[in-house]
Amino acid sequence: MKRKVTVQSVFRRFLVWFCLMTAGLLLICVIIFGVLGALGAVLPANYSEVALEKQRTKIQEADQVTEDMIPDNCRYGVYSEDGTFLYGNLSQKDQEKAWEEYERGAGGDGAWGYLKHFSRDGEVCLAVYHLKAEFTNPLLRKIFPGAPEGLILLFLILFLIQSVLLIRKFGNMIRRELETVKQVTEKVRLQNLDFEKPDSRIAEINEVMDSLVQMKEALESSLKQQWEMEENRRQQIRALVHDIKTPLTVIRGNTQLACEADSMEESRECQEYILQETDRIERYMRMLQEMLKSDGAMQFKKEKIKIKEFSESFAENARVMAAAGGQNITVVISVVSDYIISDRQMLLRAWENLLDNASQYTPKGGNIAVKITEDGDVLCFQIEDSGPGFTEEDIRRGPEQFYQGDRSRNSKSHYGMGLFIVQSFARQQGGKLILSNSDSRKGACVRLEICTK
Repeated sequence: MKRKVTVQSVFRRFLVWFCLMTAGLLLICVIIFGVLGALGAVLPANYSEVALEKQRTKIQEADQVTEDMIPDNCRYGVYSEDGTFLYGNLSQKDQEKAWEEYERGAGGDGAWGYLKHFSRDGEVCLAVYHLKAEFTNPLLRKIFPGAPEGLILLFLILFLIQSVLLIRKFGNMIRRELETVKQVTEKVRLQNLDFEKPDSRIAEINEVMDSLVQMKEALESSLKQQWEMEENRRQQIRALVHDIKTPLTVIRGNTQLACEADSMEESRECQEYILQETDRIERYMRMLQEMLKSDGAMQFKKEKIKIKEFSESFAENARVMAAAGGQNITVVISVVSDYIISDRQMLLRAWENLLDNASQYTPKGGNIAVKITEDGDVLCFQIEDSGPGFTEEDIRRGPEQFYQGDRSRNSKSHYGMGLFIVQSFARQQGGKLILSNSDSRKGACVRLEICTK
């Protein structure tokens, strides 16, 4: 397990190393300067001044001042007593400047140069020099204006090299740590989720890695659920296709019998079987359509619905369906609004799914009760039956897609779609679906609430 550090501590360490190495470079340059001075490779700052003083007598008494009397790093000029420049190596500008400084009795300055004068017979020799350390070697003295400047240049070069190397070192360290994040994100992008979390020395990167691992686990769980749902969907479709073969076989057989029937009564009986199985195939096809549409992509269309007229029409159909199943049904309509805002087809599908669900689990002679009421801006549809009711797991998981529940409340034609479709509609309409058991009828109780504005 790597010892964890923070990004702040990494840059703090970088700053410490940077300061220590810079101080080391300064120390090295100072030592080099001292060694060069000790070896005589660097002249002291007052070398020119001292050398000129040593040559004073010679300069004053010589018939003519020559360049060999003047140190190499000095300039000179010989003037008559009235200020006329006679000879020397001063430039024209420096000739005038030197004489002006001499007449003012000034000694010059550090920028232009310091002035030293020598009185001669009817003449004055003026020498200009600088107080700065210089290299003894004439070539180095020509390249660098002074020894300190040369050492500063050396320091800047070493400083630049040090900075590049240090930045590369820490940059490579950060890049190696970030490379692990890149590898993890690439695996997540390719949905290659079978990997362990890499360990990073940097705490913040480790936190990012933890988040990526959590994302991986969530994605893995989502993909697994999606795969299971798709696999379940395929199984249910295969089951429906298989079940359709049965009524087709029955239809084929009864068609043959009808052709061979000796009486109208036998032929009519075969026709009833054929119609019954045809209805069964239609139900299977509707189930198949619901399965294919149950991805939540259905478009919600808002429209005005005359709620009382709509409810009464549903009640008539509900009585016909209950009569076909041999069940007793009561429908109580208590609405005051003239109309509501909803999707007519989706609302009808939701109510029919709940009625079909109750009808499937209510035995012949059993009772179904429907109440359609309003509570402010909420339209409530409640249906109770005298079937086996819901188990605790049914109440908790009933609206899940493909959930078939306990065998006591299950049938061959039930594929876990009805309540899922109803709940999807309720959510689109800003409502909810509530599952419970009826105290009065001892069966199931389902309540659908939707917002109507």
